[in-house]
Amino acid sequence: MITVHKELGDYGKNELELTHGKDVFDEARRIFYENENAREKMITVQDENQEMLYYLKYDCNQVDPLIYVDDYWNYSIYDEHIDYELLDRGQVYIFLELEEYTYQIARIIQMHYPDKDIFFVDKKAALFFCESDRLHIVSSINEIYNCYRSCISKTMMTIDSKREFLHNEMRFIIKRYRSLSVMTSLFWKCDRMSFGNKNPDKTFFLIKNTLDVGGMADLIKYTLYRVTMAEEKGLIPIIDLSVKGDNNQYNNGDGTNAWTMFFEQITDIPLEEVYKSKNVVISRDKMDIFNPYILEQHYFMDLQQACKKYLKFNEQVTSYVNKMYCEKIPDNKKKILGVIGRGTDYHSNRAMWTCEPLETEAFLEEVDMAFKEWNCEYIFLATEDENVYRAFMESNLRDKIISVDQERIDYNDAKYKNLWLAEIKVRDKTNGYSDNLRYLGILWILSKCSSLISSVSCGASKLAIAFNAGKHENVKIFSGDASRIFWGWKNGGSAEWGK
Repeated sequence: MITVHKELGDYGKNELELTHGKDVFDEARRIFYENENAREKMITVQDENQEMLYYLKYDCNQVDPLIYVDDYWNYSIYDEHIDYELLDRGQVYIFLELEEYTYQIARIIQMHYPDKDIFFVDKKAALFFCESDRLHIVSSINEIYNCYRSCISKTMMTIDSKREFLHNEMRFIIKRYRSLSVMTSLFWKCDRMSFGNKNPDKTFFLIKNTLDVGGMADLIKYTLYRVTMAEEKGLIPIIDLSVKGDNNQYNNGDGTNAWTMFFEQITDIPLEEVYKSKNVVISRDKMDIFNPYILEQHYFMDLQQACKKYLKFNEQVTSYVNKMYCEKIPDNKKKILGVIGRGTDYHSNRAMWTCEPLETEAFLEEVDMAFKEWNCEYIFLATEDENVYRAFMESNLRDKIISVDQERIDYNDAKYKNLWLAEIKVRDKTNGYSDNLRYLGILWILSKCSSLISSVSCGASKLAIAFNAGKHENVKIFSGDASRIFWGWKNGGSAEWGK
């Protein structure tokens, strides 16, 4: 993103100078792209009389103190594949800051929606736009309310430029977005390839993103978000999670398609044929998660329906999970309480996306009460945390506990300090296929239990419920402490269904 400044501040002035014009951001973007050293300084912008007007500064697309995402180095507001659906939702657009993205979005609105109203709550906008009946530069939101009352009754969309990641469910309802997200919504279909001449009447969405430290639950959820979004947009999704060099826990970056290691492909058209097809939109890797359409799937998608429609174990996984169920669950025992003792990643001080589960002793007490209240015969305990496992096996419930043999992590051991579980598995060269095969087997058994209780809302609890299609007799999920995460759960306490 390129931002506009009247003062140099702590940044030195670049020797490069530009003349102010409607394409000044395009010119500056080219300079910053081609010259990394220029990104440490500001570009001077002058008027036709060579009088300094303002400075342009390169700012990384930072969404959190630790996380940066790709810049939009190559885009055109005249691209024929721009997706206008998000902007269609507004009648009045309020921009809180003038910068590269808000400038380009406003120009797109002017071209595509000449009869809609635009407000800039930033005096710098006067350098780039002339006020008119449809574009207004105001000093505050109050001025919009007091002077443009007719706009208040219309559907308003607010676009800000804040660096922090502020998305949540309500932002989609009240239509407040950050400019990075709006840019992603506009240009997500513009990154396309033509691999050949096959299927000229079809457009595919090739899901080919890195997996990094994500676990199996994330692999499933975030892939299904992309799949559902693509189908809603009229594209044919197909999955190729085979990014070479991606040091993930499934294939260690060897180029194997991590999806088909465990699941059936979601379309009947072979992947090989897609790579010979004429129209292929390619997912934008980590940028996808800032696409409002995918974020909407995160918050609002029916995971049960998505799993039922798209998620099919392949033949090897189907055989494995059924065998594990038969070996672990006693014959004719129908009242089994599935227990998820969330551990691992929340121990890391980088775990800003992870809810903290109910403390182990308190959770053990809740399980004891649920076991009795729901008249269960056995407990199926699922946990990768050695301390959680030990607490249960030393309790009065130990004779009722069934579990799967697996390596569990003791975070009291210094060698695991501040590491993600996936990082530990990669470091220790864990067999990613067999380890995740076992995880799917555990999820399958949890989905077959008569009741379910989890120390926190997590991927395992969500998928166990989704696999079960909501048929558990009783479910109790503790929401956890979400004060350190960007999205999701906001309140403490618990949520119960089916009692």
